[in-house]
Amino acid sequence: MGSIQRQYEKLRKKIEKIHLENQWRAFRETRRRQKENLSSFGDLKKISEEVKRIRSESVGNWTLFEEAVSRLEKNRFKVLQARDSREACEAILKEVGDEKLVVKSKSNVSKEIGLTPFLNSHGIEVIETDIGDRIIQLAGHRASHATAPAVHLSRYEIADILSQHLRRAVAPVPEEEMEAVRSDIESYLQKAKVGITGANAISAKEGAALILHNEGNITRVRMRQKHILITAIDKIFPTIEDALLMLRLETFLATGTLFPSFIEIVAGRSKSSDIEKQLFYGMHPPEEVILVFLDNGRRQIIDAGRDFSELLHCIGCGNCLLDCPTYNAVGPFFGGDGMLGGRGVALSSLIRGVKEGVEEGLFLCTTCGLCEEVCPFHINAGKRLKDLRRRGLQDPEVARDLDEVKQLQAAIDRYGTPYERMARAAFQVARKEAPVILYIGCVGMTTESETAGSAIKLLTRLGIDFTLIDEVCCEAVKGDTGSEPNRQRIRQNIEKMKGAGGCEVLFLCPTCLKTFLEYDAEEKSGLRFDMLSAYLASHFSFTSLQSDPSMVTYHDPCHLGRGLGFYDGTRGLMRELGCRWVEMEHHHEESLCCGAGGGLRAFYPKFSRDIARRRVNEATEVNADLLLTDCLSCKHNLKQGVPIEGRLRVMTTSDYLLEGIESGRIGFLQKTDRAPIIPGRPRPENE
Repeated sequence: MGSIQRQYEKLRKKIEKIHLENQWRAFRETRRRQKENLSSFGDLKKISEEVKRIRSESVGNWTLFEEAVSRLEKNRFKVLQARDSREACEAILKEVGDEKLVVKSKSNVSKEIGLTPFLNSHGIEVIETDIGDRIIQLAGHRASHATAPAVHLSRYEIADILSQHLRRAVAPVPEEEMEAVRSDIESYLQKAKVGITGANAISAKEGAALILHNEGNITRVRMRQKHILITAIDKIFPTIEDALLMLRLETFLATGTLFPSFIEIVAGRSKSSDIEKQLFYGMHPPEEVILVFLDNGRRQIIDAGRDFSELLHCIGCGNCLLDCPTYNAVGPFFGGDGMLGGRGVALSSLIRGVKEGVEEGLFLCTTCGLCEEVCPFHINAGKRLKDLRRRGLQDPEVARDLDEVKQLQAAIDRYGTPYERMARAAFQVARKEAPVILYIGCVGMTTESETAGSAIKLLTRLGIDFTLIDEVCCEAVKGDTGSEPNRQRIRQNIEKMKGAGGCEVLFLCPTCLKTFLEYDAEEKSGLRFDMLSAYLASHFSFTSLQSDPSMVTYHDPCHLGRGLGFYDGTRGLMRELGCRWVEMEHHHEESLCCGAGGGLRAFYPKFSRDIARRRVNEATEVNADLLLTDCLSCKHNLKQGVPIEGRLRVMTTSDYLLEGIESGRIGFLQKTDRAPIIPGRPRPENE
């Protein structure tokens, strides 16, 4: 058993369905608030682009960093720089001194370095002062979201946690629970002399730290006798105005609200010059302000090149988590502490090593690309994870334990398909020279051979002159799971296509199409590659001869939509037919993944099915009777998500058209023709 199978078994025991449901409801509420407040927020795209520009010019700008350090020191910060987690923890331990109690506010960097367990191991009690963080601290859980750590817990679970801790009954009433946590925290705030906070941004020009919060606890924490801030070297902004713009964006995406309740701007110790304009420091606590800058591999990531440095442009809004298919199937186990989701796994793999990255979910990502779409800076975490999978397989120590990945890739090498010995369908199509080639793909040859057969039957009914080839796997799965596809395989297919007289190649699988197009961009084949549905939309008009009472919706395959930018082919066909049409909550660029991609279905089948169920639920929520898609893998996985008693049908566009033509409900017109072709009737002689 390899590391992936061990991880799979462990996660299946850890994950609690009710926690995922609570988390999902909270995430949907954040999305609802975003939509409700979007018009008041302003031009989201313009603001995102401006903050992206600021980040790209600031992250890795070491002159700006030195300016920030210099200005902070002039403002009487004690600035410490830590190369790694251990150095940062030890520096903070030294600053805590003989104190045995520390109050702390939310900080992803402190989680990254394991600060709380480190201080605990040295006899120091650390009390979280954010309500959600205190609850999960008592529960021993990992945060569900950077700004909403306890959203996976119901009020009933929270009541049990608090009752056990406080040794008195706390009712499952949110107001009473909040008061119970607040009173608990207050008892520690009264005693603590050291407070630790994070910092969302550091403004270089002013030498100030900016910290946003809603509960007011940070004001209390930073007013202890000693205030220690921990942040990372990538949090530098040129000016306060730049930092504030980022905080506006972060707040909106993290919570759906327009602005936080508080933004602390800390530019040193308290001071006064009210007496003869002489400047005096220390009018009120803190007596010392210490700021620890953490490197922890960031400088190396930045200096190594731009491929991975974009991960450090992240502002921690968590927008990528809200709809992430994997995150909503496994929760915060997809990522490391303080580094959640795909971007977190990628950064953790670079900082802690790829071996640790595997444990935190390197192969859990479907690589669907939704995180890039919803990220304000379009950070491509999926691509970075594929690059890191490749690194893992190239590292003998890591690869030694990746049995499942190596077995999948060996099956492709040996059998020419990831489905190993599974029987391949033999379609009754005459091998001949023809201008159109239909490329079936591995899924169509095996698990969805019936669907592939329907596509063949449709092409025949439409009178298209086409043929098949003895195709070999395009090996796209290899690329998704960490190794390089054998380009010779694609070259062999192309030679066979040309040998059969092909000019145009039609695909049933967007992943195969994308793989061939990427090859063709580097080595021109002279062939035209297209999806079958796109070909049908451009060459035929379809006419409704009888109304279809079914409510129809559409699932955008990730590689076809976000991958190739093709969204409206089937939608256009359905409009032509006058179908009763409805869109799901997530569609077009923000369509949810079906759960089949990135090796997830092979390595983590239960989580793959859970993702499919969530997508199917979206279809049933809009009362759809029929869920169409243009990907055989998507169809296969979505069917796994339909309950046994469910009425929802999952079909490809070609399935739907063939069924309509055979039943006499749909007629078709070749776009050079002048009259509809009605099934069962002869074509007019003058045609």
